[in-house]
Amino acid sequence: MSAVLNLARTLERADLPSAKHVFLRRDDARLFELARSFDTCAAHGLAIGPLAGRIVVIKGNIDVQGFPTNAGSRSFTASPPADSAPLVQNLVDSGGVPMGQANMSEFAFSGLGLNPHFGTARNALDPDLVPGGSSSGCATAVSLGIADMAIGTDTSGSTRVPAACQGIYGFRPTMGRYNGQGIVPLAPSLDTPGPMARNMISLLQLDMALRRETTNTPDIPLPRLIVPEPKHLEPLHPEIRAMFACAARELAYAGHRIEVRALPVLDDLGELFRRHGTLVAVEAPETLAGLADLDDPQIDPVIRQRLKASQSIAPAAAAHIRAARATLKTKLAKQLDGDLLVLPTLSGPPPRLRAVQDNREAFATENARILRLSMLGAYLDMPSLAMPCGTRPGHSLTLAGVSGDDDRVLWTGQQIEPLLSPLASEVLA
Repeated sequence: MSAVLNLARTLERADLPSAKHVFLRRDDARLFELARSFDTCAAHGLAIGPLAGRIVVIKGNIDVQGFPTNAGSRSFTASPPADSAPLVQNLVDSGGVPMGQANMSEFAFSGLGLNPHFGTARNALDPDLVPGGSSSGCATAVSLGIADMAIGTDTSGSTRVPAACQGIYGFRPTMGRYNGQGIVPLAPSLDTPGPMARNMISLLQLDMALRRETTNTPDIPLPRLIVPEPKHLEPLHPEIRAMFACAARELAYAGHRIEVRALPVLDDLGELFRRHGTLVAVEAPETLAGLADLDDPQIDPVIRQRLKASQSIAPAAAAHIRAARATLKTKLAKQLDGDLLVLPTLSGPPPRLRAVQDNREAFATENARILRLSMLGAYLDMPSLAMPCGTRPGHSLTLAGVSGDDDRVLWTGQQIEPLLSPLASEVLA
């Protein structure tokens, strides 16, 4: 299919009522100009790159030339950048058409995906549920079929959580795998771009484009998959517990080596967060203070409340949170011992939108719950792949490894992808 025809069909879907609030801004004329240039190259026998005119949605905190990058906020004024972020340019150089910018939680500081300033993108699987955040518009666009791929960002779970809520794939890489320049920061020690897609082939293609690689990951031996002992994961909603047990059985029946193992590092990390707070809470106020007045009434009230609570973390506690990271990463490496971790992406199904929309207490509770498992991997800098198990919102497994294990995680995800799609009909039968 020509790039122009593909774009025209994409824009038709993007203008449907179900896609309302997906985008913060688009420049359709410029998109067609780029698509026509790709078709002209193809007509003359010139290579246009492995993405070959495919549409990729860009999150609203990533620079796209000519668009003000305001990260879903009205509290500060951003001048349109002269150049796109390097990873967006990598995308174009690979033949991709960057369509964006997509809606998101304000400042990327929420896992629920709500945005009162620009509207909230719907959950494509169930409009009564939250879309997941902070890369909400990216997930909705991919899940609705507006695009095959998206570039989101992940600080505490912002690619994996919306992917889990909407039945797609989301990947948080090891820090530094992708160029992070040209992105509005939230917590620099945790922030990373991350690809999102409807299937593993598309996700791998986008991963290669962002790294300017031209070859796929070579075959490697399948690693053992480690299921944490139940005490490390609780509390889990019964629906998610049943899904996870079913998925583990399916993988074992297919010949994958599954082992239930004690991982005390997960308990240590949970205790660290409970006693001292989280790393994102330490860094977000000091980072965002460089962009906006944190008391500005134009900031979403629930985001202001989160920022105010974060500012109460004592300097000694903040220092302890930062210092503990290297020690816990070392413990994780010893306890995994070369194997990969598999766990639910979410501890429960996505909450109902109306339950959190106008209730700050419910918002805070559900936001903490939806990020509870994903932020463990972020703090430990684990390359983490969220994979849908069937089509129910929230039914998602995360496959994760130690820092630098990205290729094994992605290759293993590709091998187990066909085993997970039938699970929806089995879990709650």
